[in-house]
Amino acid sequence: MKMKYFVYYMENNKDDSPLYIFDSNYGDHPRRKKLLNDYEVPKYFRDDLFRYSGEDRRPPYRWFVMGSARSGTGIHIDPLGTSAWNALVYGYKRWCLLPTHTPRELVKVRPDEGGKHPDEAVTWFRYVYPRTKLSSWPKDCKPLEILQRPGETVFIPGGWWHVVLNLTVTIAVTQNFCSLTNFPIVWHKSVRGRPKLSQKWYRVLKEKRPDVSAIADSIDLNKETGVASDSSSGSSSSSSSSSGSCESCSESEDSGKASLSDRKRKRRRTSSKSPASYKTGEMSQR
Repeated sequence: MKMKYFVYYMENNKDDSPLYIFDSNYGDHPRRKKLLNDYEVPKYFRDDLFRYSGEDRRPPYRWFVMGSARSGTGIHIDPLGTSAWNALVYGYKRWCLLPTHTPRELVKVRPDEGGKHPDEAVTWFRYVYPRTKLSSWPKDCKPLEILQRPGETVFIPGGWWHVVLNLTVTIAVTQNFCSLTNFPIVWHKSVRGRPKLSQKWYRVLKEKRPDVSAIADSIDLNKETGVASDSSSGSSSSSSSSSGSCESCSESEDSGKASLSDRKRKRRRTSSKSPASYKTGEMSQR
């Protein structure tokens, strides 16, 4: 689909949940990779240890995102305990971030509420957001609310639930990363969720970053990380534990691959319905 047609769609659609470009391959495309020359990773997020796993092996981590008002991303946690940043070039985004210990049954849209769009941001803000304002909502699970403006960058801590709604047409770039700060969590989840990746990653770290591989050696993989995983992005849908943490939902399911395959399945389902959806039907992670 040509960009001019998508721009027309953005400016004229009345959809409740509009299509949303979420391009993870622009850095590899002969022409679109020129976008990489238009920005630099903010200095606070350049220490990305996942680069030692190799571009071909690491999970998808870099996206160009573009969509109209009412598009966005439903509530989720990014895979493998990675943190993320989102830099907004154009438009306005509304964010809600909730601590990692927030029970899954609180943050997710209930089965009888979602209708045809249970996982969309507009649905979350319609049904779940009002409940966060009630006195019955746990005080230690109150959302951090952000109105993101052009030129501003939002940081999403690893393991935090987050949902974002585009208030206008928006253009942004976003990346997930692993720094020294969250490496123990990411390593723990990678070993359990992506064992082959972690083995290759470890060999390179041992050679090029022995200080980091030493940290990996010291991590007790039998202990829980205390950082939740969003099992709803995996192949199964486990409910949270009675303690309210999603840690037991499944660190083994937090592979970093499921969210991409889910988007591909959705794209295949929608491509037969709309000529626009093949290029734009991939749901965002951010």
